[in-house]
Amino acid sequence: MSLVFTSPFCKSAACPSSQALLASQGSLMNPDDLVCIKQHLVTCDFCGAELQLLTCCRVEAEEYVFAEMPVPLRRLAEDLLLRPTPPFKAFIEYTENRQVSH
Repeated sequence: MSLVFTSPFCKSAACPSSQALLASQGSLMNPDDLVCIKQHLVTCDFCGAELQLLTCCRVEAEEYVFAEMPVPLRRLAEDLLLRPTPPFKAFIEYTENRQVSH
């Protein structure tokens, strides 16, 4: 009976990011990085499967439009953020008594 050691099927610190894997499919990457990713894909089943999934299920980037914050709401938020917050009650009691109970 022979033992076969396989690497765990998970992403490791040595694995390229999902964005880098996708970039390797197009012309968005410099040739040196592309060679590194191609070499990595030969030995990493997880990244190969991830790349296959990413290319099959690729969704075009969505554009987001943020609504303008109403002026009164912005002023309220700025006032709240600039207002000093009162210290924590237990901290005040501790500093006044300088005792810690167990």
